[in-house]
Amino acid sequence: MIAAAVAGDREAFGALVQRHERAAIRAALAALGRQADAEDVTQDAFLIAWQKLPTFRAEASFRTWLLTIVWRQALARRRVRQRWWQRFVTADRGDDGRTEARFASPGVSPEQRVVDRERAGAVAAAIARLSPKLRDTLLLAASGEYGYEQIGCMLGVPVGTVKWRVAEARRQIGMAVGGTRDD
Repeated sequence: MIAAAVAGDREAFGALVQRHERAAIRAALAALGRQADAEDVTQDAFLIAWQKLPTFRAEASFRTWLLTIVWRQALARRRVRQRWWQRFVTADRGDDGRTEARFASPGVSPEQRVVDRERAGAVAAAIARLSPKLRDTLLLAASGEYGYEQIGCMLGVPVGTVKWRVAEARRQIGMAVGGTRDD
């Protein structure tokens, strides 16, 4: 199917798109956090993939090649989005209560909800303060969709670097939310 798509067969490429669309959207969602943006970026990435298909090397994994394109497009979109809103939004601002109402469990006391919300806010702020390399690696790993090898291919780094970045991100988050984290 890949060979047919490389040869210009639109139906074969359409079948590849269908096969990998969900994984592509999840990768973009990990970078962007919003479904609509993830879907837009995925569509853009599929167009780029179609245009660059003649450069695809058969010895590589098509899925990894495609997800690398998706990831790079998502990061580019995130950079553009951050340029204008970073001036107005800080990581320390609280939410408007909708998150609490959406995720609150009936058996949880209001006091515990406040503690949970504060902790979630501290974790989110700590993640926002990570370097982009650590944050991106952690988000991909935390999505549960990709192994370290695939993340390494997507980011263009060795597997050992992926493992170190995930461990370092977790350590920094643990330190930021009050305590040490060695795991």
